[in-house]
Amino acid sequence: MDVKRQPTETESAYIWRLGQAKDNGILDLTWTEIANLINKEFREDISEYRSESAYRKKYAIAKEFADGNVFKTTNSSSDISQQIQELQKERIKLSDAKTDYNRLVRREARKESYADMVKNIICENVNPIKIGTQSRDQYYEHGDNDLLIHISDIHTGIDIHNWKNDFDENILKTRLEKYVSEIIKIQQRHYSENAFVVIGEIISGIIHNNLRLQNNMDMMEQFKYISELLSSVLVELSGRFKQVYVYVTPGNHSRISPKKEDALDGENMDVLLGFYLRARLQNYKNISICENIIDPEIASFVIRGQKVFAAHGHKDSPQNVVQNFTLMFGMRPDIVLLGHRHTNGMTTVSDVKVIESGCCSGSDQYAVSIRKTNRPEQTVSVVDNNGLVCLYDIQLD
Repeated sequence: MDVKRQPTETESAYIWRLGQAKDNGILDLTWTEIANLINKEFREDISEYRSESAYRKKYAIAKEFADGNVFKTTNSSSDISQQIQELQKERIKLSDAKTDYNRLVRREARKESYADMVKNIICENVNPIKIGTQSRDQYYEHGDNDLLIHISDIHTGIDIHNWKNDFDENILKTRLEKYVSEIIKIQQRHYSENAFVVIGEIISGIIHNNLRLQNNMDMMEQFKYISELLSSVLVELSGRFKQVYVYVTPGNHSRISPKKEDALDGENMDVLLGFYLRARLQNYKNISICENIIDPEIASFVIRGQKVFAAHGHKDSPQNVVQNFTLMFGMRPDIVLLGHRHTNGMTTVSDVKVIESGCCSGSDQYAVSIRKTNRPEQTVSVVDNNGLVCLYDIQLD
């Protein structure tokens, strides 16, 4: 073993190396001899030489600490580098989380600000409709069933004139009047007691370029016009039924932003309909404007013991909606209402009735351009304690 001091070796390191060599049997020297080596390497003046005990005790203290794992580390340079990388990753994650949180706060603030603004406008400018002199109880006796009325894809504001169809705000009014007339006939035929009204996609909107070209009203004009028409419809129904329950299922046409990826949840004109109707119809105690409790876009309620889920349909299909809702909510519906596809229809999926309502506007230019046409139509369902009694296919043209 080379007992000479290494070029960069400190006194403590030298003592430690020699002491370790002695303990391991590599160096056959006494501590007196080791002390002489250390003194010669680090002391020029013999008067500064230290005794063997000074070096031996210093080594013993260091060995005690070493044996106690005080200086032991399991981290190699690669381990340290990996730990640094992990810390950097966590730092990036924290930064991303902070960014996402701030974005969420901005979105929520924007949504709340938007909703509060519209609510204030509605509350300040909408006057309640006065109750007429006719009593709602004078018409018909009530039986053991209710009506499920689905007003879907109204598309207020679009101006359509093609070989298949004509539509504008005046024709919309006529079609809704015909729909109400048919509802009253059905109520008289079945002696229906209550009405459950589901409304979705009330305006044409601005989501497609062709819609913006065909619209003859801006979005606020569309909203106000159809809100007044629907208020009149509900007032008429309130005189025919013991109770009228109203639900809204927001559709894709009614979102404020043309691009769906830019739209925030809640920035949809359909969502505002409930506020408007509640303010306009507050004097009618048998009209209840209900909120969607489970999900803002999905109405859920029970009619004559039958569980009903309703959605616009732009995120669902008749084939998958029963499974999706059952897994999502932990319960299987008895009836599902969908719109969006612009045609009336019914599909039975695992004993669940999936009912689709058409549209009030009928075939527009886009539908004609892709070789698809449809009549303006809606549905009315009669429901009793045993489920769906019958489904009415109402043509509005």
